[in-house]
Amino acid sequence: MQARIRFVGEHAHLPSPDEVAAGIEAANAVFASHNVDPLACAAANAKLENDEELTREEARLCVIWQMADDKAFRAMTLGWLKRDTDIWLAVGEPA
Repeated sequence: MQARIRFVGEHAHLPSPDEVAAGIEAANAVFASHNVDPLACAAANAKLENDEELTREEARLCVIWQMADDKAFRAMTLGWLKRDTDIWLAVGEPA
């Protein structure tokens, strides 16, 4: 099942539709380059945030999630003067 990538956080409303599209494209590129499911990465990251024990594979998925989050944030905020914003990668089931 394909995940629906979205962004959450206090400032998630600030990026334009084109900036959001760039962020989604950047995140998808990371997931595709590692041939992983974004939902699996999100689930592993949720375990990390809850301080649950991770398997080796879950730890790898967390690193990939963090890379995707960083690439998406950078793509969305390219050219912004202020980078101290609260925008985070999130995924959900397709609508």
